Amino acid sequence: MANSLHIHVRSLEIGDFDFVRDLASRQPNFTVPPPYVLWLLLRIKGSVCLIAEMVDEGQLAYLLALPVEGPTESLFVWQLAAKETKLEDRGVLALLTELRNLVRARHVRTVLFSAPPNSAKQRLIAHYTNMLVAVTPRLISILPASVTSNEGEYRVDL
Repeated sequence: MANSLHIHVRSLEIGDFDFVRDLASRQPNFTVPPPYVLWLLLRIKGSVCLIAEMVDEGQLAYLLALPVEGPTESLFVWQLAAKETKLEDRGVLALLTELRNLVRARHVRTVLFSAPPNSAKQRLIAHYTNMLVAVTPRLISILPASVTSNEGEYRVDL
């Protein structure tokens, strides 16, 4: 029998769409992905869409990422969210650890994400990045106001 304290990370499945959409709806500035977009992410070669779950707690967190064009193998982390529970940090860390393992196996050289500069979200992501790969994300551009009013694009070179 599985250890009830162990967090299991697996690929996103169609049955997870309601969880992802519900959790995304509770995050500030998140787009709630339509089911079709989630399904499409499953079909995109190279996409990384993960769920962290526990036997007793069910789904804890999700991560949606996909390959993007660049001078090297690159991956853009679109969304990362966790339910607000005492296990929130463990769920996020499990997802990011699995992401680290996947990017190494796929020879991804660059991970990109967006966040408001100097925000709690950006600082938390920088903390996890430093902890997992000993690299500090660097701001590479401010996104156009027509896209979002307050986010920058960050780059992590691996």
